[in-house]
This record gives sequence, structure tokens and C-alpha cells, in this order.
Amino acid sequence: MPRYFFDLSDSCLQFPDKKGTELHCIDDAKDEAVRALVDIIRILPDGAYRELAYTVRDDSGRQLMQVAIKFELQPVQG
Repeated sequence: MPRYFFDLSDSCLQFPDKKGTELHCIDDAKDEAVRALVDIIRILPDGAYRELAYTVRDDSGRQLMQVAIKFELQPVQG
């Protein structure tokens, strides 16, 4: 089974994945990156702004895709 690495970028901070995850195919890797971004967004506090991205690469280091999102949570005052 192929191993995929998910390097996280949070604005200008980088968090490389050194272990990787074995998944059946590239579509599973895409789904995993999307799920992980949604999990991060769920715990952000009010007023948070983030530019988050996962760069997915294979075990040779070749970049396969990037899944990115810009997120801002502002409460409505009323």
C-alpha cells in the first residue's frame, strides 16, 4: 500500500510529516487532507483567521497535490 505524507502549512509556519500514512490510493489521501483541515477549523476560536494547506507527497518526496483553505470566523454583533 502506498505511503502518503501530509505537510501542514499554517500561514507562514510549516509542519512536515515525517511518518506518513499508508492509504489505498491518491483519492483516499485527498479525503484525508480535507478531513484534517475540517478538524482543525472546528477547534478555531472566534475571530480566528487562518490560511491552512496540506501538501500531499509520496514516499519519494514528489508533491502530488495541495489542499488549501482560507478561513475566518467573525461573530455577528447585534
